[in-house]
Amino acid sequence: MSRNFDQAWEALVAHFGAEQVNGITSSRRQFGAHLLPDLQATVTDRIDPFAPTLLGVHQFHDQLPLTISSLLVRQGDYTISVTPLQYKDMDVGEAEPFSALNNGLWLFRVDGRPIAVLLSQYTKFREGTFTQVEIATLSDPASLAFARGFLAAVQSAGANSALYRGKVLSFEAGSDYSGMKAALQVHKLPVVTREAVILDAATMARLDRHVFEFDRHRDALRRLGQSTRKGLLLYGPPGTGKTHVIRYVASNLPERTTVLITAEEVANLDRYMLLARTLQPSIVVLEDVDLVGRSREGMNSPKTEVLLNRLLNEMDGLRDDADVLFILTTNRPEEIEEALASRPGRVDEAIEIANPDATCRGRLVALYGQALTFEDGTVEAIVARSEGASAAFIKEMVRRLAQAAIAAGSDNRITAATVESVLGEAVGSGSRIGRRIVGLASAASGRAGREAPPFDGCGEDL
Repeated sequence: MSRNFDQAWEALVAHFGAEQVNGITSSRRQFGAHLLPDLQATVTDRIDPFAPTLLGVHQFHDQLPLTISSLLVRQGDYTISVTPLQYKDMDVGEAEPFSALNNGLWLFRVDGRPIAVLLSQYTKFREGTFTQVEIATLSDPASLAFARGFLAAVQSAGANSALYRGKVLSFEAGSDYSGMKAALQVHKLPVVTREAVILDAATMARLDRHVFEFDRHRDALRRLGQSTRKGLLLYGPPGTGKTHVIRYVASNLPERTTVLITAEEVANLDRYMLLARTLQPSIVVLEDVDLVGRSREGMNSPKTEVLLNRLLNEMDGLRDDADVLFILTTNRPEEIEEALASRPGRVDEAIEIANPDATCRGRLVALYGQALTFEDGTVEAIVARSEGASAAFIKEMVRRLAQAAIAAGSDNRITAATVESVLGEAVGSGSRIGRRIVGLASAASGRAGREAPPFDGCGEDL
């Protein structure tokens, strides 16, 4: 088709023929806006062999969906113009962004039969943005058969979403000012190796057994008629590394798609769970679950109970063969609703991520201070002065030590005087808030000792 057209209806009439255009039939499918890259890739793969003509079409309002029928309006205020093609970059977690088409009309022929495909987007009030794919053909059996096969391929692309599989996703609004606004955020989490996870031996063994060993054996479990869905609760004081553990799990289970749900986003739980089911095997992460899953006696709003019930229903509603691993975190395990925390099938195992013991604190200093040189006895002094401290406290103290060394002009060398100055200021702080900010116990007393693990299992065998 070599003609230039001003209006969409002119292009369709020229393509189908003036006598046949009123006899065309069409069918369409609607999907979430985040699936636009998958759908566009499938559409182009299916029809590129037929050398199509691609036209841009104007959309008056985002709330008014474009359809083949609307493109055929020939007079009045709602005639739709042919426009230049408009693209936007969407981050799909690859080295290069995906160039996504806003609205496009493909016109092509299959064995001489005219076919049109329309890809468009529209917005529903309070429901979000949707992507729509519509195909129009004549009503002969061959054309209708092509349309059915085409829509089946599009439906499969929406159901499998190959571009997002194995990545870390959320629906929260992006904040990197990259200019690539998208309905779905792809998070580029740092890779966390086993050596960078400083936990006692017993806790690491439980993570291995309930996460990695479970994942390795899920096919065999399914063959034996066992469930492949699992719930895990990570609990412990702030700053002990629960989020770090989640990054470690996500980094080392690359076949699973990770879906991140913050407490602010839990109102969109149904969207997240649909995504998790679509992209199985998956991990659903819900941090600070106590904000939603707290004991019913402690709830102060009917809305909170509604959200809790939705969470319980979603976890119960998955079939036993669902390949979904739930990881929930909390700083206040005693406030978790019993119906969530005490029922296998929802939460199957609770693992404490406690404050590090002495050996773990030494390993944390070595991890965060790899570029520093510590004088003899300084690491031991840091460990002794940080009893009851969190992993976050150790990380911050190492940074302060590095800053002090730079200020003193000693390059990367940490002396006993530097340790005494930096830790003395932090540990000796009389400010309760100040001590909490750096992750230190409220008082260097028996309470700190009780918060540390009762064993020293952070040996070199890890």
